This record gives sequence, C-alpha cells and structure tokens, in this order.
Amino acid sequence: MTPQMIEELLQDPVFRMKFLELLDRDPAFREEVRRKLLTEDLLALPAQVERLRLEIHEEFERVWEVLGENSRQIAALTERMEKVEAQIAALTERIEKVEAQIAALTEEMRELRRVVGRIEERWGLVHENMAEDLMPRFLALTGRQVRRSAMVQFDGEADLVLEVEEAEGHRFTLIVEVKGRVWGRRPFEQALERIRDPGFRSWLQRQGFPEPVVPAVFGLAVYAGADTIAGDLGVGLYEARRGEVVPPRTTSAEHIQ
Repeated sequence: MTPQMIEELLQDPVFRMKFLELLDRDPAFREEVRRKLLTEDLLALPAQVERLRLEIHEEFERVWEVLGENSRQIAALTERMEKVEAQIAALTERIEKVEAQIAALTEEMRELRRVVGRIEERWGLVHENMAEDLMPRFLALTGRQVRRSAMVQFDGEADLVLEVEEAEGHRFTLIVEVKGRVWGRRPFEQALERIRDPGFRSWLQRQGFPEPVVPAVFGLAVYAGADTIAGDLGVGLYEARRGEVVPPRTTSAEHIQ
C-alpha cells in the first residue's frame, strides 16, 4: 500500500471510526499501535516519572522528619528559655528587694551617725575631747598642774599636748596618744614613735613646749596587761574611768629624746 493510499484511507470517516473502535476493543492492538507511534524514550517515560515520584516522596518524608525533630528541639529550647526568663524575673525581684533593704539600712546608718554626732556634741564623747577634759583632773590628783594644752594632728591622728608643772615647779611636756581601747604594745610604741619624730619635735620647739618630752597613752577602755607593757616601755597610762594607771616617767624621760 502506497503512502497516498494510506493517506486516503485515513481520510475516510468510516475507516477512522472502525480504527478507533478497534483500539478501544483490542488491548493488544492498542499496545502495538502505541509502540509504533511512540519512541522507546517516550515509552520509558511513565516508569521514569513513577521512580521520580517515589524519590520525591521519600525526600519529602525525610524533610518532614527533620522538620519534626527541629520542631521538637525548638519547643524544648522555648521551654528552657521560658524557665530562664522566669528565673531572671525572680532574681530581678530579689535584687530589687535587696536594693530596697540596702537603701533602708543606709538611711538607718545615716540617722545613727547623726544621732551619735548629736550625742558626741552634747556629752563630749569624742575621745580626744574627753582626754582634754579629764587629763588635767587626773594630773591634779597627783600634784601636777596643766599650764596649757593643744590638740595637734600628725599623720592623720590627733595627739593631746600638755605643758605640765610639777609641785616643785619643774615643767615638762606630756604627749598623750588617745585611743578608744588599749591593749597590746602598739599604742605605746606609737606614743614613743611620736615623740621621736623630728617634725613633731620641731613643732614642739616652735610652740615653746618645754623639755623633757614625756609619752603617755589615754584610753576609754584599758585591757588587762596594758599596765605591765606601759611600765616596761616607760610610757604613762591613763583610763577614762580610773584615771592614772601608770604614772609618766618624767625623771628618766631624757633618754627618750
């Protein structure tokens, strides 16, 4: 059959109808026609599409699995963050309470300082002022008179300087190291260091305080053993309640200079 004959046959409506009916009715014929019309690549395309679909499906399953794991991790992390935020909020609240307590305590301390200051001002409880008031009385009880006194500061500490006259008219200078509490050797050593200080001795000379210069320690409270140390070192010792505990060593004061 020539191509022209085939072309004419295909143009025939009756032939075309019977051909289509045969395709519908005969699967084997339909497959044979399909193989004639389609190339091998086209014939293999459905299988390739199916494999691709399966691969895409598997890949999507892996992606969803990863997303699910990530979602669980994000949920766990969010829960931890919420706990941390709650802890931070609780800590912040505690800090605010502590700051309020500190502010209250600070104000109480300020008020306490003001009260103490008023008490000191009213009753003269400053150590140096007490020593300045009491030392003339204590010395008078031993037959000595204070002719003049001065409060001088060296190295940030105040010392009481007294010009003292004994009963027979002999005069000397008493340097009083003032302490709140007296124990151990240090207060007495400080008194000795003070009268050996060249700058301090120069100030005494300029002010006209007489030689010899004698050390002493005055304390609001004197602890046991302090009198022994004072006697050993040759330093006078006075206590606010008892007065003279160890007399100043005026007769041997020259060797201290």
